[in-house]
Amino acid sequence: MSASKNKGEWSELYTFLKLLGDGRLYCGDGRLNRYDDRFYPILEVFRNDAPDRVSYKVQAAKNNILVSGEKIEMEVSQERFRTESIRLLNYIKKIKGSESINGVEQFMDEIKCEKVCAKSQDKADIRIVIHNLHTGSKPELGYSIKSKLGADSTLINASGDATNFVYQIGNFDKSLVDKFNILKHFKDKFELLYSNGASVSFVGTAKQSLHNNLTMLDLGLERIIAECLVYYYSRQARTIEGVCSILSQMDPLQINCPEQPIYEYKIKQFLLAFALGMTAAKPWQGKFNANGGYIVVKEDGDVVCYHFFDRNDLEDYLFYNTRFETPSLNRHKFGSLYEENGALYLKLNLQIRFIK
Repeated sequence: MSASKNKGEWSELYTFLKLLGDGRLYCGDGRLNRYDDRFYPILEVFRNDAPDRVSYKVQAAKNNILVSGEKIEMEVSQERFRTESIRLLNYIKKIKGSESINGVEQFMDEIKCEKVCAKSQDKADIRIVIHNLHTGSKPELGYSIKSKLGADSTLINASGDATNFVYQIGNFDKSLVDKFNILKHFKDKFELLYSNGASVSFVGTAKQSLHNNLTMLDLGLERIIAECLVYYYSRQARTIEGVCSILSQMDPLQINCPEQPIYEYKIKQFLLAFALGMTAAKPWQGKFNANGGYIVVKEDGDVVCYHFFDRNDLEDYLFYNTRFETPSLNRHKFGSLYEENGALYLKLNLQIRFIK
């Protein structure tokens, strides 16, 4: 087996090895700092949820891992997992693009770990049975793994009209449409609109599926995200935190409640939903697929976790560590003025990426 993967994909295998070596899942705060006194003992780890999956059970008293499945029954020391994780981390830091890592396959074969990373459509990259010391429960939870070792990963991927928001452009001379469309930068496009007294009014999402999903979260959320996109594309702010600050000042929903962080709260729920199950294109039933939360691999190889049942930290992590991004204009068909029934319209696309 010679797997050619990128740093983010290799990071999933690294996380698996490191967590079994440590035997603990440490919690983090909203700024990616680890709480040394807040952790959950790991009881068992799975790479998927298949019926015949291999189990990796932590035997803390013996300092080893019991690996068991249909074709395997063996004990491996936790020290071996720690050694292999450190070796893999050093390799990951050196690779560029997608590469195979020599030497890793032997240990993977030995413990019947058949895949480097989960399937792309799976929200849960790893499944872990933890011991919740506060409640005594021992749930099996699915976690999404995000790595800061490689390229910034996306939280919300652009998907053509499925992530397009539509705006009507009023009071704009149609003779300037070609000038607008030929401009390369959105800052210049919006300066042209505003300098000519144009209005930008949100109409709705291009696809009903995103409208329905956002409405399920909150009746005003579609308008909130639409306003955020205008602030971003007009280059008033880039990060989620920065855009939300403008949103709170402008108060487009006229809430008039400065003593409560209402807009921040709404955006955090929006980010959380996409992080744990919602997509733009498919009807969302309110279910969280990665029901444990997020595991983040930091640049130094440290691993911190944001549990769904520690929602404040998880929401803060998503809020402070994400930014808007401009995807391909041609691929997702947005950014140009077009005319329908005598009126001018503009589409802006939603894509959110984690900050390095």
